[in-house]
Amino acid sequence: MPRPTAKQISIANARKHLSSRNDAENTPPDDPIDDPDPPPPPSRPKKKTLAAQITEKDQRITEQNNLISELNERLSDLRNALDALRLEHDTLLEKHQTEKATNKLKRKAQACQSDSLYDELKRRRKRIRRLERERDTTKDNNITGISALNSTLDDKTARIAKLELDLASALTQIHSRDILIHSKESAIRARQSTLKNTRKRLYAAQKQTGRAQKSLQDVRRAYRKIRVWNPMENGQYHAASRQLARDLTYAGCAAGKIAYAVKSCADAFGVEIRRQRFMDARTVGRAIDEGGKYGELQLAREILGSKGFVENSDGTTHKGVTVESRSITLLVPSYEPNVDDTDESTWTHRTRLLGVEPALDHTAQRQFHGTLEIAERIADTYNRSPLAVQDKRVMDKNEYWRKKLGEGKDHAADGKKGFRLSEQHKHDIIIRDLGAAAMDDIDLDTTSILLTMLKITNDDLMAEGKLSEADLEALSTEARSTLVEEVLERRLGEQEFDKLTPREQCNKCTHVFGGCCCHKDLNVVKYGYRAIQRMYSTHDLPPPVLLANKANAATIILSTEDPDNPAALQAIEASSASAIKLLQLIGALLRHKDGERGYQDKCRIFMLERKLELYDLDEPGTFPDVSNTRYGCYTYAAAEVVCFHGLIQELVTEIVLGKAKSGTFNHVEKNILKGLNCAVTMTELVALALYGASVSWPYMAMVRGTKERPINLLPLTELHRKLPVFCTNVASNPHILLNGTTPLEQLTIDGLPFRDEFLLTAITQIRSELPNLLLTITSMFSGCETGWIQFTPEFHIDGTFDRLTPEQRAIVFIPSTNDCSEGMLGTYRVHMRHHPNSTAHSFSNQTRSERNNTKAFIKKCCDAAVQKYVMREVRKDGTIGRRAKFRHAWAALQREKAEKATKRREKTASRKRSAAARVASTTLEFDVAKINTMSSAHLKDQLHVYKDVLKDEELVGKLWKNMATVAVRRELVLEARGRELAKRATTSSEPSDESQSTTEDIVVEEHGFSEEDDRDWEDVDG
Repeated sequence: MPRPTAKQISIANARKHLSSRNDAENTPPDDPIDDPDPPPPPSRPKKKTLAAQITEKDQRITEQNNLISELNERLSDLRNALDALRLEHDTLLEKHQTEKATNKLKRKAQACQSDSLYDELKRRRKRIRRLERERDTTKDNNITGISALNSTLDDKTARIAKLELDLASALTQIHSRDILIHSKESAIRARQSTLKNTRKRLYAAQKQTGRAQKSLQDVRRAYRKIRVWNPMENGQYHAASRQLARDLTYAGCAAGKIAYAVKSCADAFGVEIRRQRFMDARTVGRAIDEGGKYGELQLAREILGSKGFVENSDGTTHKGVTVESRSITLLVPSYEPNVDDTDESTWTHRTRLLGVEPALDHTAQRQFHGTLEIAERIADTYNRSPLAVQDKRVMDKNEYWRKKLGEGKDHAADGKKGFRLSEQHKHDIIIRDLGAAAMDDIDLDTTSILLTMLKITNDDLMAEGKLSEADLEALSTEARSTLVEEVLERRLGEQEFDKLTPREQCNKCTHVFGGCCCHKDLNVVKYGYRAIQRMYSTHDLPPPVLLANKANAATIILSTEDPDNPAALQAIEASSASAIKLLQLIGALLRHKDGERGYQDKCRIFMLERKLELYDLDEPGTFPDVSNTRYGCYTYAAAEVVCFHGLIQELVTEIVLGKAKSGTFNHVEKNILKGLNCAVTMTELVALALYGASVSWPYMAMVRGTKERPINLLPLTELHRKLPVFCTNVASNPHILLNGTTPLEQLTIDGLPFRDEFLLTAITQIRSELPNLLLTITSMFSGCETGWIQFTPEFHIDGTFDRLTPEQRAIVFIPSTNDCSEGMLGTYRVHMRHHPNSTAHSFSNQTRSERNNTKAFIKKCCDAAVQKYVMREVRKDGTIGRRAKFRHAWAALQREKAEKATKRREKTASRKRSAAARVASTTLEFDVAKINTMSSAHLKDQLHVYKDVLKDEELVGKLWKNMATVAVRRELVLEARGRELAKRATTSSEPSDESQSTTEDIVVEEHGFSEEDDRDWEDVDG
């Protein structure tokens, strides 16, 4: 059924209203408002109370409001009906117009219709007229009713307004009385609350007084208890006192001053020390050594709990004695109080210091034996401790090598050799473990064991025990049986090892080498700069200006008339001409490693003020520390000179003008200005600075981590494979470094802008004055490419790191740099500078306790039994005298070296005498046919005469290692023959007899060869 329209609804409402109105007209009205004669008003009642009057008025207002609402509703209905009638009228009118038009058409179209239709039409018209009359009548009636209702509404509105005024007045009086009542009640409540709070405070004060009296009694009792602190227990200093001594030492307090420091703190805190004494320096030293012994127990426990670790080591000399530092990196617990240390998910990679110990020398064999001694000492200390009993396990002396997965060292020959020794030792241990397991295997055929044992010969026993035949014969039966068992164990282990697959063999013998990234960059810079030095001879270019020292410069100046003078040639050969030499001179002048020399403070103040004044740069004015050869110092210094060479010249001039006495340039200052004014030297500096800005500085930032977040070397594979490619690209396109629109990934290795924002601007300003700049950059980066390939073998494709399994990668953590060892050696130097009476052992014990989080380990894992054991072990170490043994061994080694040196000098002197005699008896041969048939030894004798006696100008500067082959020697002898004949022809008019010339007129001193000549001689013979 379709929904009725709005028009239909309006018509229906109008019809309904009309029908209801007709019904209302037929019934008498009941509404008192429509009554034409309303009842008379009631008589005035008696005066009532205000509340009753208000109630009555409220009722009357309510009635009037209801009446008004009813009138409004009826008025609304009438208006709706009127609207409906108007709508119906419009509809009818519209319909009338439509029908009229329709009828007109019908009259024209249906003139011949019947009379019935005509009558119907008349009836409809009458009806329409009737409806129109009814509409008009209804409209008039509605207008009259609306007027009456409006007048009635106005009267009611006036009455309501009057009643509202009366109501407002009554409400105002009621509100004022309510406010008065509320204020009285609030005052009463406030007084009651005050009274209640007062009672509570009184009760609380009474309780507080009781508690304060009890607390005062407890404090007095506790104060009497702690007022006297006893640092000893049962006649010895307890663990807390010993830890306090270690903490104070760590804070920088000298051992002899710790008792004074503790006494001063006790006085400040109001505490009295029992017997008025604390540890003396000797006891403090023992407490420090005890911290180191705790550290050994901690290391043993952590090594046993780890799946593997990597060792880092380095060495240096301090006052003529070799000192070596060793550390390991592995997963360790945190030792936090509320952390479960058995949960490996809480472990983190940390670098633990093994020790800083003196060594007899720094050879690879001595380094290897030093590691063996430390590993055995750690295992022995742990196995005899109560901690091993508590843990219910024992540490084998070879456990260190089984868990050792690699080494991180510098790129040095002794380091590589030591790595090979360690690798071989681990391989031997794995072989022995397999052999021992095979001997314990009950399924192994006894016959095969016996056959293997029968194949053991005396040569095998001598090789295993490194014995001579006489020593083997002198062995007892028991010792020989032990040696046979060791050889058998090795044979069986080798057989079991051969049964493994190559992958399994590699996994069991995992031992990788990771070179220090800092040394990689340091060596690569050397390779790049050497390529620049070779560039001058390769392309026949003029070298940088010569920066000779004072003595060589004087020799060169005095020999200006004779450039071929051997002294001048030697002075030139010994002098340097390079950007590195210039940076060393500037560093010696502006930042000397000796704090009492140089112009450090003047340089810092001058450069700081001038940079701020000219370039608005608020940065330190110190020159890079090239005097101590810090990592990257030469590239940083090169950038500093390129950017601010004008300020450096101004500073040097100001230094000279400020001299009170001379006011003139000394030799160093002249060389600095000479180098800064040399365009070739500045070109080298630009190449060094560009390499530092594009590769070296960002590389060092990417590979150096922090103590809390060290960086593993393994994930840096892609970076190190990218470096040679990057250097090759720059070497092929050197202009990209000088172009400001170059993409960042081609500009720097990390894809970030240059760290020195002034470098490109400074280079652009002086670029026109720099000769062969692009060629120099190409040489620098091509040399660096060779260096990166040379020093990153572990990162090569299918190299050491690529062969590691995912399980091994999860365990192996090689620190990206060797800072843990080198920094420890530097710390040792500083420590010994401030504590000259200290030793490497005490420094090692103290630092191990500090760096390895040993304090937390002691607190969480060591009980009273372990503390007593550590105290006994330290006292036992003092009686053993390890330091004294080392001193005796070192002194014996020095005596042995002195004896060897004496014998070597005697042998050298003898060789010199024999060589001088041989040269004196040598006759120069000018016959070409005989020269062509001479042996290598005879040619060498001829060269000795030309080089050492006649001082041939071409042979004086040559090294014997470059004259080692027969062909080269023969060619050099023929050339020297020609020069000698030409010289004799110019000095004498008489023709020389080539076949009969001798060296009889040549006088050779017995010791006529210098030490340098002797070294050359040894190189050729050796």
